[in-house]
Amino acid sequence: MKKFYVVILVVIAMVFVSSIALAAEVTMGGSMQIRSRDFQDLKLLKGSQSDTVDTQSRMIINVNAKADGAKAKLSLWNDFSSWGALDYNAPVDMITKSTNTNVAKANAFGFREAWVSVDIPGIPVNVTGGHQLLQIANGYFYISKHFGSDAWVIANVTGNNTAIFVDVKASEGSANRSDDVDAYVIMDHYKLNETSTAGINLSDVRFGTSDNALQNIGLFYNAKLGPVDLKAQVDFQMGENKVNPNAKSKYKGNEIVVTGNVGMDPVTINFLLGRGSGPKENSKDTDAFVTLLDIDPHYTFLYEYKIPDICGDLHQGFCNTTAIGVGAMFAASKSVGVGLDVFFLQSTEKVKDKVSTTAGATTNEIGTEIDAKVNWKLYDNVTWNWVLGYFDPGKGMGKDPATGIQGILAFTF
Repeated sequence: MKKFYVVILVVIAMVFVSSIALAAEVTMGGSMQIRSRDFQDLKLLKGSQSDTVDTQSRMIINVNAKADGAKAKLSLWNDFSSWGALDYNAPVDMITKSTNTNVAKANAFGFREAWVSVDIPGIPVNVTGGHQLLQIANGYFYISKHFGSDAWVIANVTGNNTAIFVDVKASEGSANRSDDVDAYVIMDHYKLNETSTAGINLSDVRFGTSDNALQNIGLFYNAKLGPVDLKAQVDFQMGENKVNPNAKSKYKGNEIVVTGNVGMDPVTINFLLGRGSGPKENSKDTDAFVTLLDIDPHYTFLYEYKIPDICGDLHQGFCNTTAIGVGAMFAASKSVGVGLDVFFLQSTEKVKDKVSTTAGATTNEIGTEIDAKVNWKLYDNVTWNWVLGYFDPGKGMGKDPATGIQGILAFTF
């Protein structure tokens, strides 16, 4: 289903680009990236054979076209097999956890983006259709900026107000629509002044059928307050899973995330406060906050990205996690920046103590993570950025620390 949809949209985009070729401005670009990494003891137990040591390459080719009232983009890359599929460990659908037969490892190249955006003549409405990069608010409930998603986006800008409707295929299952995830979103963003914006978003997420539906209400506020760049987001969830009439489950999750940075040249201080609800003891409802996130790191380099979080999965944001993060980035020169981030992590709801020998012992301890960064700009078009992470697990996670180092050499053209 998804592959057919993308092919049709790509054909439309190509026909559109070719039809306006004489009047359009067409540009090409891309990048070549080489990644080397070494992760050790990701299962938080020495000798568990959970190491990852590899070197991979990724190629991206972008074609952009602009004409009066319209634009289009094609972005071709090989991340579907040589780079990204290794993180999927299949390919596996990240929402339904089922093997996705629509993504073949042998097919290295695919479209990350393939969309057409048109301003409707006579009215302040823009329509964008195709495979595109999306996020809701600050991206802690829904973000799809790695592989992209098939979507229609209809936007109206009137003065300081922007109203948006999104119809997106959030996840494609392995069989038919019964294991797809579709989301319908209404967003309204209002520009309060030149430095601040507030908004609300209402999402209706359908997991395969209307019998399993989640609604997410989100509020956000982003502003520059003096030297502080602040981003705040809060989400509340409701809805019900009625697929099994004898075991109905209501969605009751919630989340709040506040991030910011303070520029004090040559140092930039950053902070993060995040809290996501978790499963409650003896509850039949879905009390943990449910997310629709991509496979990129969302706040830490190891926890949640490479180490399954306290909910037992990857790429789930702040599921049953309360995090406090603080860090700094120092511009050592015009071409080199060095930074350090520290995250203190606890579970929102208590979990089983994996270290204690006492029967039934529980804890809130997830652990502490320290991430060091070095960003090196060799030339205007060449960067070589490194991240080094150390995760010291708490009693709720495991016994032994995990480490990871990753370097990405990138040439952009």
